[in-house]
Amino acid sequence: MIFSLSSGFLIQDVPLGSCENKYCGLGRHCVIGRETGQAECACMDLCKRHYKPVCGSDGEFYENHCEVHRAACLKKQKITIVHNEDCFFKGNNCKTTEYNKMKSMLLDLQNQKYITQENENPNGDDLSWKKLLVDQMFKYFDADSNGLVDINELTQVIKQEELGKDLSDCTLYDLLKYDDFNSDKHLALEEFYRTFQVIQLSLPEDQKLSITAATVGQSAVLSCAIQGALRPPIIWKRNNIILNNLDLEDINDFGDDGSLYITKVTTTHMGNYTCYADGYEQVFQTHIFQVNGKKYGVAIIVLCFTIYSKNITVD
Repeated sequence: MIFSLSSGFLIQDVPLGSCENKYCGLGRHCVIGRETGQAECACMDLCKRHYKPVCGSDGEFYENHCEVHRAACLKKQKITIVHNEDCFFKGNNCKTTEYNKMKSMLLDLQNQKYITQENENPNGDDLSWKKLLVDQMFKYFDADSNGLVDINELTQVIKQEELGKDLSDCTLYDLLKYDDFNSDKHLALEEFYRTFQVIQLSLPEDQKLSITAATVGQSAVLSCAIQGALRPPIIWKRNNIILNNLDLEDINDFGDDGSLYITKVTTTHMGNYTCYADGYEQVFQTHIFQVNGKKYGVAIIVLCFTIYSKNITVD
């Protein structure tokens, strides 16, 4: 400290290389130069851990405002904050394997939370248990209970559960990127079921076997009766061969509803066909296709022994 005779005040004697009165601006901090010993401004090495994601004017995703300013310093360019979420869905850093790991981790977290809250262990079959976990997870994510999960609610979950840096290259925003089935920037419960492979399929008992007859030269349509919310694409098989993968001239359109179209019926088409939702072969419908020969007017019928499955709920 030094005393000024002219003013009579005590004045702080600030060392020559002090950062005390050095202001460096956002994204930068003061350091003492090794060579000069003087106070200098440099880009921040790290920002405090705080998750409030924003988009930068450079199109990049940043975890908070500090990271935007730090990046501007490092890149030596002006980067402002853009008030939209477009950058949340850009890039391809989240690979399929990592995305699946993230979803498994979310289920594990929900499983631990449920056991702690309810003080009970899983009971019943695995399929029912997974559905229960997904139902509970959706309820937690849907903070305003409007039946839809939006980007703000995902951000809130990330903050509450501190998931910002724990999911490798994937974030909860990737749920909207990859599993927003109708592209409305919201996730409904049915989309959560699809995301975590909780798909409920049904096939009425009286429709497990279907018999269709057609005459040679006509066209025919076989419709699959398997129903379910967000049902996967329908697969058709004959003689254990998947027809969808074949480039057949006479069976060339499976339609948006999963129906099989035969453009010109011949006797070679008669026999058994099965349909099922892709990935859920245990719930299937059998079609016996009969062909009437034009020349003789006699129905040629092939009867096959078929094993039927019960109407079950699967994921």
